[in-house]
Amino acid sequence: MRVMTARESAFAFTPPKPKLAVLPIGATEQHSRHLPLLTDTLIAEALTPRILDKVDRPGAAYLLPTLPMSSSEENSGFGGTVSFTPMTIRGIVRDASASLYRAGIRRLVVMPWHGGNFILKPVVRELNYETGETRLLYLDPFEHVPEKACAGFANGFEIHAGEIETSMMLALEPDCVGEQRRDNPVPFNPAWQDMHSMKTLSGGEGHAGHPSLATAEKGKAFIEALVNGAAAALSELLELADRHQGY
Repeated sequence: MRVMTARESAFAFTPPKPKLAVLPIGATEQHSRHLPLLTDTLIAEALTPRILDKVDRPGAAYLLPTLPMSSSEENSGFGGTVSFTPMTIRGIVRDASASLYRAGIRRLVVMPWHGGNFILKPVVRELNYETGETRLLYLDPFEHVPEKACAGFANGFEIHAGEIETSMMLALEPDCVGEQRRDNPVPFNPAWQDMHSMKTLSGGEGHAGHPSLATAEKGKAFIEALVNGAAAALSELLELADRHQGY
């Protein structure tokens, strides 16, 4: 599948135009002391193209610029965090889909790289139901990482600024990883973030986990598993949407 980006001229979108677009969604939110606010956005920008490159299908896909801010209410209370309300995210996705549709791009894959955007799945269902078409698809790359990919991490799936995400950043953007990698082994369940902020749950550290154990080698292995898993899942989603174009 050929990948087009917004670095190209509008006149490059000549027939046969892409019928598919992909919107990576990052965030600008605290990632404790050792990772940058743009962590999710940097990961999205690095890995979304790799996923698309592994999808073997005819035609082209329009890779949209990564949305650098999204719904980060659970990470409020720290300097630099910027959060949109869930309804703002809903509006952005709906408007993006409508704009693309008018330009002949019928289908939009919403790809969140930040876990706080719980509104996305309802938006996908809502718009597809309203239009009677499969206009929106949803793919969270982290949902398609095989369990064995976490085996090399001492405490399993520690994602927000823990061992896994810090390892990914060491592999992708090592200069952005700070030295203050403090372990913070407090009890943590992602579901608790529906009721409490990360600041509260982490005792003010902004993460729960063991970033001191992170290495670039672990990050590279995890990234490979994530890219392969997400590419396979995306291929399956697109084939399903081709077979069932109506809602």
